[in-house]
Amino acid sequence: MKSIFARKGFSERRGVAAVEMALVAPLFMLLVLGIIEFGRYLMVGQLVVNAAREGTRMAISGYFTEEEVRTDVETFVTEAIGLDPEDVTIEIDTASGETIYDAEAKDLITIRVAVRFVDVTYLPILGEGGGGEDDPFVGLRENHDDAKWISGISSMRKE
Repeated sequence: MKSIFARKGFSERRGVAAVEMALVAPLFMLLVLGIIEFGRYLMVGQLVVNAAREGTRMAISGYFTEEEVRTDVETFVTEAIGLDPEDVTIEIDTASGETIYDAEAKDLITIRVAVRFVDVTYLPILGEGGGGEDDPFVGLRENHDDAKWISGISSMRKE
């Protein structure tokens, strides 16, 4: 006598779809998370460049002090990305070495804005936290280069 599965056309391949799903799903999720993380990286890079550009536009006008420009750039980055102000690095330079307010006309003003990659990543395994003997990601955190920055630079001549 045949079993009910053999009579209805079922074969010996029961459960194969579940096994295939168990093998493919982690790889698919890794691919999706990588795409999301790369998109975040590009978005933050563009926002940092825009912040540097806006700060440089303010600086070349001659109406703002260095502290006002720095505060505006910091606010732009922290509100757009959601960082703490101390996680944003801003450098303001003039070709003559003067402050931006005292710089001469046609003086080159450069603003550099940078944030650490680990401060903006969605992947918690690259950020701070964890630790302890049972932390599976402690090796990854120790080998991760903390000096990887996302930065934007803008230079313009003062009006």
